[in-house]
Amino acid sequence: MWNDRIDEQTIALAGLYQACQIVSKIAWNGEYNEQELEPLISCIIKVDSTNTENIYLNVSKLESGLVYFRKQIVGDIFTRSSETRRYIASLNKLSDTLMSDNSCINKIQLLLKSFSEKSKSMTIDEKAIELSNIYQQTLSKFEPRIVVNGENKFLTDENHSSRIRTALFAGVRSVILWRQLGGSKLKLLFLKGQFSKQIDNYLDSITN
Repeated sequence: MWNDRIDEQTIALAGLYQACQIVSKIAWNGEYNEQELEPLISCIIKVDSTNTENIYLNVSKLESGLVYFRKQIVGDIFTRSSETRRYIASLNKLSDTLMSDNSCINKIQLLLKSFSEKSKSMTIDEKAIELSNIYQQTLSKFEPRIVVNGENKFLTDENHSSRIRTALFAGVRSVILWRQLGGSKLKLLFLKGQFSKQIDNYLDSITN
């Protein structure tokens, strides 16, 4: 049905919005919260999981993404971000390009399999560096590349750039997952109220 799996689609979209928010926070302010990147790393690695919440570890790990998602769909003109809209449009295009390139998909799968086997003993930043390298070997080869705006001192910092690429990688994963769950731009447009209600339900469950 039209409104099936709204709960799961909300989780995937929260992951997408959390990814975009991380990119902007790092790029403009050098602001970084390891706990916000952790579920995004998880969603990249867990390609075979059928439990949407488990893909991101737990819905509580997406609290900032849920809050930001709600602001972008029901907030006024002052709370909506044109930069986030641009990132999401770019991530949608990149996802389309990836899904039409089986060779790149296979390469990502092989690289992620190798990475997953050794990632358990890694720190979050070590994982981000490895995933950033995979992103550079695969997704960053597609044109046009996603242009990240921000302060040069943050964009040229190696740790920050790895975190940004990892967040973009997770953004692509979240877009693809959202679509696999039956999500579409049209559904998001016409069912904003239901998505907003589902966001509130998740946020209530986190705070209670």
